[in-house]
Amino acid sequence: MVSLCKSPLPEGTVIKSESDYRTGEILKILTTDCHDKCYICEDKTTSINVEHIVPHRSDPVLKFDWNNLFIACGHCNNIKHEKYDAILDPTKCEPEEHIALSIDVGDEMIDRVKVESLKTDEDTLLTAKLLDIVYNGGSTDIKEIECANLRNSHLVPNIRLFKQYIKNHLEEPDLGYDDIIRVEIKRSSAFAAFKRKIVRDDPELSVAFASALM
Repeated sequence: MVSLCKSPLPEGTVIKSESDYRTGEILKILTTDCHDKCYICEDKTTSINVEHIVPHRSDPVLKFDWNNLFIACGHCNNIKHEKYDAILDPTKCEPEEHIALSIDVGDEMIDRVKVESLKTDEDTLLTAKLLDIVYNGGSTDIKEIECANLRNSHLVPNIRLFKQYIKNHLEEPDLGYDDIIRVEIKRSSAFAAFKRKIVRDDPELSVAFASALM
């Protein structure tokens, strides 16, 4: 999870129904603001849900509040549902300062994402719990399979390729891999929180790409 910026709605636009935010210009703005990826797991997925960060429970104020709407994949939306009332709002804080995400991408199939809480407030701990279930499973057998697919078919190949870019950059610094790395650590990139942590944790890379991490 990384920070996001919500654009203002066009002047005069009012959300009055589900169809207002599931179609047309409002949906387009929402997906753009969320970088066309799930705001929870950061997978650039074809499964699109409009998610309420604070469960609305049929409260029309929360249901149609523009600031309460985000894009999530079906996997994350179904896990979060109405069970998590107070997770970190990525438009109001920098989630990377609250939670660190990492994964060891060796040659074997990976069965665990490390989710580390950097702060002890309730919102951080609840968000870390959600992310742990999203990436590592623990709810139902179907979700265990979904988690394994998320890790091994999406997250791991993405991070392996990113690490290859870093290796190429360090071995051949004049071949332009630095530009690729800068693109990959933008918040709009898939699984950006993982990539940005890899760079921040390396003394050399953290200096070289300090401006891109801003």
